[in-house]
Amino acid sequence: MAGSPPSFPPKRCWSSTAPPHVLDASGTIAYPGFINTHNHLFQMLLKNLGKDLGLIRWLDECIIAHYRNITPENIYWAALVGCAEQLHSGVTTCVDYQYAHGRPGLSDAVIKAFQDIGIRGVLARGHANTEDYPDPCKPPHVETMEDFFDDVRRLHSQYRSDPRIDVAIAPGIVWSLSEDGFRRCADLARELDTLLTIHTLETEEDNAFCLERHGVSTIEFYEKTGVLDTKLLAVHCALIQPHEVETLARHGVSVSYNAISNMLMGYQTLPVCQLLEHGIPVGLATDGAASNDSQNMFEVLKISALWQKAFYRDPTVLPAMRLLEMATIDGARSIHREKDLGSLEVGKRADLFLYDPMNCTTVPSFDPVTSIIYNASPAGVRTTLVEGEVVLEDGRLTRIEEARSVFRLQEEAALLREKGGLKS
Repeated sequence: MAGSPPSFPPKRCWSSTAPPHVLDASGTIAYPGFINTHNHLFQMLLKNLGKDLGLIRWLDECIIAHYRNITPENIYWAALVGCAEQLHSGVTTCVDYQYAHGRPGLSDAVIKAFQDIGIRGVLARGHANTEDYPDPCKPPHVETMEDFFDDVRRLHSQYRSDPRIDVAIAPGIVWSLSEDGFRRCADLARELDTLLTIHTLETEEDNAFCLERHGVSTIEFYEKTGVLDTKLLAVHCALIQPHEVETLARHGVSVSYNAISNMLMGYQTLPVCQLLEHGIPVGLATDGAASNDSQNMFEVLKISALWQKAFYRDPTVLPAMRLLEMATIDGARSIHREKDLGSLEVGKRADLFLYDPMNCTTVPSFDPVTSIIYNASPAGVRTTLVEGEVVLEDGRLTRIEEARSVFRLQEEAALLREKGGLKS
């Protein structure tokens, strides 16, 4: 970490017209790039805060308390290092559920991090209702629903020509918008033909709020407002009921399974096998670094399998190949990109990683599928490609100086904690 960290934003130091070169892939196994279907990259700034707390207290004390102080500069470094950790663990596509909007420019800072490091990014533009936040937590810019919709349109228009950037709509949670607001979200998602993603049935509070405010359950509310008739990626679904699984299947909804964050928060798990039996695409995700607290997709693969085996009390459920499909082609299906992502096929985008099994975590390795699910670690990822470009080679990122970026994130996180009144 010697030397001063780079200024913000750093100048790009690579050429998009660099000549192709031949990779030495000897001794490695090629896998489709993993698709991380749910994340909150700004939470890299808040890693390790609020462990052993329930959702509402964790949100109040560890997220909202610092929300107002997040700037484009420190969210850029958070996103950059979060994407670096993902590229090291085979992730080539990241869906970032960006609900931190205490001031303008935060979404653009995340997208710039996507562009600078070279990962494929889906910026899911979120919205949090901050009007009712107490004064100590109220951000400098209190965003209205109109601000939210206007910015979704701007981002979609501004970045639509970038082959590695997609913009989605992410209206927080069921209490984030009015009934009319959700209808307008659904209308806009259909108009722009873009993904819509929402935290869904994560805890009992979802249905309790919906029943009190709207007189129907959460899933019924989303059906009533047209949300289910979009390209919907429902996140968590820990409390989904059997009849609601049938409803999701009927509307073509996809689900993001966030095993590690759900376990840390003490949630119930979703019945993955039931969802799969109904043909519902289920992708895997790390969730944010404040509720995981890692961006390591290999941990997600293993724990996602183990929790379902324990839940069903059946070691045969979700075999290794099924988990690999969930991390790749089912992840692509969940974001409606299965035609060009999620598998190694002629005509698809060249998003993949090369894994060297000759390391202490995976050797001896005779079954490349079982090894990648139960034994793999970032130590074995030799090379990662996105859109045919080598963004990680011989374990080193090609576009950024990783050590200096890590140094800068440490500084930014320290400043944010100081502003929020934390000593460490």
